[in-house]
Amino acid sequence: MKEISKNSAPLDEIDRLIRVELTELTTKLEQHRPERIIELARLACLPWNMAGMIKPDTDGGPAKAELLALIALTTDGADNDGSATDEIPNSLYQAAHEWAESVEKLIELLQAREFVTMSEKTADDLDRIAFSARSTEVWLRSSSYPDMVKSTHDALFEHEAIPAALSALLGFDASDAYRVLTRLHDLQVDAMNDRLEEFLDVMGAVSESGETAPTSETLKKVRIAINIAWQPTADLVAVSTAAVADSLGVEIDVVEAVLNWFAVDLGEQDTHVVLESFVKGDNPFRTNPVVRTERGEFMLVHDALVLPAIRENLEQALKTSQKWEQYQKWRGDLLEDLGRTALERVLPGATTYSAFDYFVPANEQEALVSPSEYTKKVEGDLLFILDDVAIIVEAKAAAITPAARAGETRKLRRSLTDIITKASSQAARLQKRIEDDRGVRFHESGWLDLDHIREIHTIALSLDDLSGVATATSDLVQAGFLDASHIPWVVSVHDLQVIVDVVDRPAEFLLYLRRRRDPEVSLAYVAPDELDLFLYFYEAGLYVVPDPQLMTEQLPYMHSPSKGDLRRRAKQGRSLITSRTGPLDAWHSAKLDPALPRVNKPVLTGSPMIPLAEKLQKLGFYGWLSLGATLLSGSTKAQKDFSRISKNLLAHPRDDGRERSQAVPIGSSLSNAWLLIWMTRPAGRDVEDVIQVGREYLRAKKYQLKINRGAVFLYDEATKELINVTYDGTLPTPDPMMDRAIVGLVPVDKMPSPPPPNAKRASKGTAKRKKRKKR
Repeated sequence: MKEISKNSAPLDEIDRLIRVELTELTTKLEQHRPERIIELARLACLPWNMAGMIKPDTDGGPAKAELLALIALTTDGADNDGSATDEIPNSLYQAAHEWAESVEKLIELLQAREFVTMSEKTADDLDRIAFSARSTEVWLRSSSYPDMVKSTHDALFEHEAIPAALSALLGFDASDAYRVLTRLHDLQVDAMNDRLEEFLDVMGAVSESGETAPTSETLKKVRIAINIAWQPTADLVAVSTAAVADSLGVEIDVVEAVLNWFAVDLGEQDTHVVLESFVKGDNPFRTNPVVRTERGEFMLVHDALVLPAIRENLEQALKTSQKWEQYQKWRGDLLEDLGRTALERVLPGATTYSAFDYFVPANEQEALVSPSEYTKKVEGDLLFILDDVAIIVEAKAAAITPAARAGETRKLRRSLTDIITKASSQAARLQKRIEDDRGVRFHESGWLDLDHIREIHTIALSLDDLSGVATATSDLVQAGFLDASHIPWVVSVHDLQVIVDVVDRPAEFLLYLRRRRDPEVSLAYVAPDELDLFLYFYEAGLYVVPDPQLMTEQLPYMHSPSKGDLRRRAKQGRSLITSRTGPLDAWHSAKLDPALPRVNKPVLTGSPMIPLAEKLQKLGFYGWLSLGATLLSGSTKAQKDFSRISKNLLAHPRDDGRERSQAVPIGSSLSNAWLLIWMTRPAGRDVEDVIQVGREYLRAKKYQLKINRGAVFLYDEATKELINVTYDGTLPTPDPMMDRAIVGLVPVDKMPSPPPPNAKRASKGTAKRKKRKKR
């Protein structure tokens, strides 16, 4: 972009560079059969491990291999297989790496062209999201772990009459398709391994022969062995249907049906058109990952697209059958079941309501009457209630079409509306009833009193991965897909499952939910993937500097903001969160394969309040979840200060036998503010008496500070142990009695202004790199 911007006509310069690069590349590829180019691309771009020789994963390798294959399939190609005898050893293996560099450059040039084009016109609200969707479709093959995708895939297509319906339509079902396509891949890998082993055998035999001056015949054998291993001729790389059928022990008709169904057909498409379409996200291999050669043999570029191709293809086929409605219902039910199972694991003790009908006002007039008179019945997917916290989940199992994934604006808008907007609006509908009515009127079971709820979170759960879209919350708001006042956590079920697997404590999950739904998070951070955001939260808090002016206006105990507060807010900026999933990938792989070395799971860092959060959960005090998340929300320094409060109070008991206490208000707004009080129970004092003292003090101080929630941690002076937690969620409404009760308290304007609970600090572990934000 820097070089191109120097040109007076950047678009013309980009087009020129594309023409030159593509012409040079196609000239080279035309000298070989397409199947040979595909095998060379596999060797150059994909990771492999053989006899101690390792080809590491290359950046964007699958995408580069696919594009090389597509370009090869649109060129004339050679009419011969190549020659292992005549070719220079390693020449084509090296050339394949150069071809990979060439297609990477072509992709970058075309993406640069789109950047320039977007900058020269008035951007549509959807342009940024569409570009992100296209970029994701170009480079990313799956953001979910294959074992999770496979488990969901099997549950989708093995349900009741679906296999029989597919067999009747296509001559095979999803299980057949998976077995055939994965066996095709396995046979290709086996053939590669055989060629490499033959090469090693030849080299070993030459070494053992003791020849000091190899004969021409020996040199010829070595040349052929090297070439067959590293640049195999076209006749050695594809697989026949008979070979697949024999390997699986199935009828050849089934194998032929699968391979022909999933074979790509580019028709008469021009190479340049295929290239541009690919970079726009229109990848023919996504739905048809199989290549059929002129000999009638088959091969895969790689196997990462097998499961997505099967699902998209077979769902399209089912749409023409009588089983489509049944499949659609099952798809939605399965997503709700998966979401419920995951969230119940991370919300132990929660009461769950699923697949329920409830009533909402049918019009503005009904909104003014009692909920018992509402007449409009609507559906809800999942509602979790745990003490003072409600979590609403709306699950959308609709599939994103290939065209939508390619960033085609109209279809992308429809897909995002079906998945994100509908889920968000439906979750917000239930949230409004809880907030306005203080409960919900269910269709069958009647009134559910939720007057005690003080914190509501909404989740829009999808069956499809939404990488490049779901993390762009601010863009979704700007494009009209989300309401800025009701932002849900948009997450795929597989990302949710991974996060639940990693989370050690429910309080961590609630804190992430709070941070993730903060409207300013997507303005402050950009990440390609949900798991990158989550791991950054574990590492550095996913913290946004609060608005000090707003804090002063909303929180009566906050003094006027300092210049430092204002400067930190102004410097917030927008940070790019790069990939952080390496350790997570290693942990997940080790969990699945006992033969791999054990790997530690990612953990929450910089949180000295973890022991207290765990104790609250273990003892089951009311509000343990929300209170635990609040304790963990503080900066590392704030949490260390919290941990010292009880020790300091216990170390200096009063001589008159009265309790000691310290009150700390925390929060960045009235909606998230808490009052935390540490108190001691002196020896000989009645426990209930001290609890009552703490309860009255908590309520009075909350009333004075206009804070909704608070808690008293009561410690025994004799045992030094936490013996009680008193929670108070009383809303501070005007009350003459409370006005009299607070007369003796320290006036608000005399209180020291506490630091925000999320104040950042420099981590010693990163001092050599840069400062980062902590809780």
